[in-house]
Amino acid sequence: MKIKIKDYTYLNELIVKKGFNKTDFSKQIPLSQPMTIQICNGDRNPSPRTAKRISEVLEVNFDDVFVIEKSHKKKCKEERINGEK
Repeated sequence: MKIKIKDYTYLNELIVKKGFNKTDFSKQIPLSQPMTIQICNGDRNPSPRTAKRISEVLEVNFDDVFVIEKSHKKKCKEERINGEK
């Protein structure tokens, strides 16, 4: 499964509204600044722990910012089990 950000603009607005720049935000998560920027720009997906921490620091519900996507591999396996195509 992958955790993806629903709306990068919304995430970045939340960061600013909480009074953080990316450097300060990365310290609060805690995560390196380059990794934080990559996540906020959509170049990387956060780990479950990082996504949870982002939600906590920004004081929002996990589902407001993130979506959990099933991997294609797992979806294919489930389809074989269920006899679907």
